[in-house]
Amino acid sequence: MTHLHFRRALLVTAALAGFTLPALAIAPVPLTVPWIPTNPSSPHTTYPTANIILGATVPNIVGSTDSFTFQWDFGDGNATAPVAVTNPYDISTTHVYAGSTAGQTWTARVTVNDTTTNQSGSATYPVIMEANTLTSRVNVAIDFGLWYMHQTEWRSTTSVGSSTVNWGGWDYLSGSPGCPTVNGNAYDCDNQYYASVIDASNVQAFEVSGHYGNGPATDPFTDDVARGLNRMVSFLQSNTVVPDTYNYNPATANYGCTSGYPTTQYPTCQPPATQVFYNPNATSCTNPPCTFTFDGNANGYYLLATGDNVGRPMYEGGQFIDALVASANPSGVAPTGGTAVLGQTYKNIVQDLVDGVSYCQYNYDYDVSQGTSRGVDQYQGGGWWYSCQQGDDNSVSQWAAIGNIAANRGFGLTIPPIVPDANQVWVTDSQDVQNATPAGPDPFAAGDDYGAFGYNGSLYYSDAWGPFAVTPSGLVQMAMDGVGRTPNTAFGDSTTAPDQRWNNAETFYADNFCNAVSGGAYSAPLAYAYGMFSFTKAMLLQVENGTLTPITYLRTQTPGVFTNNQIDWYGALSAANGGTDPCDGVAQVIVSRQASDGHWYGDNYYYAQNPFETAWSLIMLNKTVFTACVNNLYGRGAAGGGGKKPRIDLTWSAQQGATSYNILRGTTNNGPYTKVGTSNGSAFLDNTSGLVNGDTYYYVIQPIINGAEVCQSNQATVTIPKPR
Repeated sequence: MTHLHFRRALLVTAALAGFTLPALAIAPVPLTVPWIPTNPSSPHTTYPTANIILGATVPNIVGSTDSFTFQWDFGDGNATAPVAVTNPYDISTTHVYAGSTAGQTWTARVTVNDTTTNQSGSATYPVIMEANTLTSRVNVAIDFGLWYMHQTEWRSTTSVGSSTVNWGGWDYLSGSPGCPTVNGNAYDCDNQYYASVIDASNVQAFEVSGHYGNGPATDPFTDDVARGLNRMVSFLQSNTVVPDTYNYNPATANYGCTSGYPTTQYPTCQPPATQVFYNPNATSCTNPPCTFTFDGNANGYYLLATGDNVGRPMYEGGQFIDALVASANPSGVAPTGGTAVLGQTYKNIVQDLVDGVSYCQYNYDYDVSQGTSRGVDQYQGGGWWYSCQQGDDNSVSQWAAIGNIAANRGFGLTIPPIVPDANQVWVTDSQDVQNATPAGPDPFAAGDDYGAFGYNGSLYYSDAWGPFAVTPSGLVQMAMDGVGRTPNTAFGDSTTAPDQRWNNAETFYADNFCNAVSGGAYSAPLAYAYGMFSFTKAMLLQVENGTLTPITYLRTQTPGVFTNNQIDWYGALSAANGGTDPCDGVAQVIVSRQASDGHWYGDNYYYAQNPFETAWSLIMLNKTVFTACVNNLYGRGAAGGGGKKPRIDLTWSAQQGATSYNILRGTTNNGPYTKVGTSNGSAFLDNTSGLVNGDTYYYVIQPIINGAEVCQSNQATVTIPKPR
């Protein structure tokens, strides 16, 4: 008799005899957080004196009435005493590993014991000692931040038809359980504004760290992300597609003046300046009015993120798109949501959200129709405000832009040409050209706002909350529109192109980049987490000649601001942190602000943004936007001689969803890089012309998904040895 049949026989006998058998004992199965989910043996980082988090769960005992304890052996001769398991989703601990030898490794082990049955289970947590560098500090910060979000997620189930769906989140909506607390607080829970979108931001932070809702079951964060996605899509509401009409030709409405400033009233420029048309080849609406029906999958409806009744779908929609695209799972299916969402693939849902973004773009241009001064109000082109076709607001417009970029590059969806064409009109109108002091041929001087952006117009007319969120918002919108850096003699180019919109905005931000953070979010870019997030997206998504070209060095046209007029916006280190830069970059600033329990909070101009700061900080530290990116590119050189060419062998871990990889090489640290090949796998041999024995080369790779570059990897530095 098989064990199954024997068990059934016992159950029948027990029932006939009138007594109940005890439940079968289940051995506890602990799960530890992997650094790389697809490679569980990859170690977590520590560095001398660092207190690191060792995250683990034991979810298979949820609901058991037995008693359990857990204990950690750190692998260095130290261990914890057994502790009662009070929350199966948190059997974590912290530890400081002694020593300073880079490369030393330990294998920590967590063991859970069922004290009722004496059954036990264990799991390992590999750790490696690294030098105290920015990279190691970032890695430790990411581990702590993700674990904090794991601790503060609430978990529940819901019935959908005949199915039971696990879901969870970080919001305080009516009827939701509320977030668990860490040390009495749950800073990433939202209790008033944007109650649905906090789920999207937190989910995205896990995903760009390599943890997916369809990832390995052995990864504790797989369950977190799956629950968050299930909860998130329930907030989407459908609307019937209707035609939309634009009343201007973007090719003729979008122009500046050859002087660069000041642009006064349409349709003239101050003589001797003449018009410079920025988008003369736009053909999306050459004979206005032009009517469009935005329905990319022909299902008759579009989606808006309005389920929390806040009434700000354009502010939230881009974050929903980012989270869905960051899932790297276009064929994933929503198990919750309304009739237009339930059972739909993530790709279809994103298409319907993109249709909503397109329909909700402001479709009039008050400038052209009324001859109003440039930038004077919020009705001057193709931007977005909180609700559909309400007007233009740069704080909101960045979310529509980033959503469109993600949908296009991550899921291969087409953005209707009228959308970026019309948006260019708003970008041009809302960029400051009045605030140049002194007025003259060189507008770049201390205190100038030339090139900055305002909220509901140019900064000259609309400077609420300051320019350090909305200026990078303008850059993000330009990235969607295909507008990037252009030639300028200030950067060593032989000529200066007529279109300097990106360069002028970048110069303004660079000139203020190192402002003292003590001045607060209104006066210092690095004091404002929301603005830093906008800026990070802009730097990583810049497009030149149709190609994704992430920016490493923020640059300025103003002499004397930085050495060589540029600074590493992400990796800069001040003298206080072992560097030589005039201030710290985004990464070190974020690391220094992290609380001891892993969260970030309060570095914003407006308190409603604070609950998002942990997720935004983690996304920025990962130096990506809407997808996890290769972060372990490694190269090894071999000398040429005896008829053999010098060669460099590159390897990396495959990226989910990538079909190929562009290989780029540079001869200076952090680029610029030139494409030297393409690989369909996770390795590449470079033995092309130009390699020299004894020289050092710098490599990055760009994964290709749906035919487009989606991000840029870490840089691998490789020196070819000299022949012996």
